Amino acid sequence: MTTMSFMEHLEELRRRLIICVVAALICMAVAWPLVPTVQLYITRPLQEPSVTQKWSYELETWAIHKFPALAQRFHIQPEPPKVNPHRLNYMAPLEPFFVQMKISLITGLALAFPIILYQLWLFTAPALYPKERKIIYYFLPIGTVAFILGDLFFLKMVWPLIISFSLRYESEFLFSMLNLTQFVNFCLRLLLVFGLIFELPLILLVLARVGLVRVESLRRQRRVAVLLSCVVAAFHADVLTMGAIAIPIYAMYELSILTVWIFGGNYSRGEDSEPAPVPAETGLGPPTEP
Repeated sequence: MTTMSFMEHLEELRRRLIICVVAALICMAVAWPLVPTVQLYITRPLQEPSVTQKWSYELETWAIHKFPALAQRFHIQPEPPKVNPHRLNYMAPLEPFFVQMKISLITGLALAFPIILYQLWLFTAPALYPKERKIIYYFLPIGTVAFILGDLFFLKMVWPLIISFSLRYESEFLFSMLNLTQFVNFCLRLLLVFGLIFELPLILLVLARVGLVRVESLRRQRRVAVLLSCVVAAFHADVLTMGAIAIPIYAMYELSILTVWIFGGNYSRGEDSEPAPVPAETGLGPPTEP
């Protein structure tokens, strides 16, 4: 641990912030040509058959091949998924440009995320003990990977389900006019949520290593975790999509308990690493059993 004056801390903070801003601007410029690709990826559920249609068709096709007699008895006839493409709309003249700027900014920050974390580490490292630095060495790369995995899980599994549910309300008297800004903002907000959800095991592990969380307390709060998972999921869609959101949240909580139990150390399990020493001059020893 090194000591620095207040002005030296301010100077070091200013230098780290400048590097972070410059890195974010450079990555934003790099991400600008990638914006159409990002837009195409997040709008893909609008141009493809719904996820539920795909799953239903694959399940019925599998049943016909595996159990033809049973499928014929129950008149199972799989229908190929129907493609009903949708387009986003915008109301303001410069709305697509500002949305493009926003996607470029978010993508640039994602590309600069390792650099920003590294600058944060360089700023805080002099104030940490060697044991604390060792924890951060694992936290930064694993945390980055966990955040990316959470976003990929959302884009591959949850996002198509949400869009499928939204479009299911269309009928002869009701059609969708999805707004570009609201569509992108909703997607980016959920990307952040799922990235943070996948950080939960790592965050609880760090809290356990510093002695703030124990396995027994996490186990006692399982009912609360189930309730909070359902509350978060209830703000989004039907039972199918609620399950697609609530199950990963609670699964991350259970994974957190397992992670803290394995890697959290003796304190996280409520065990003392060493018994408290007794002064020799008192003449007192450990109590004996009768």
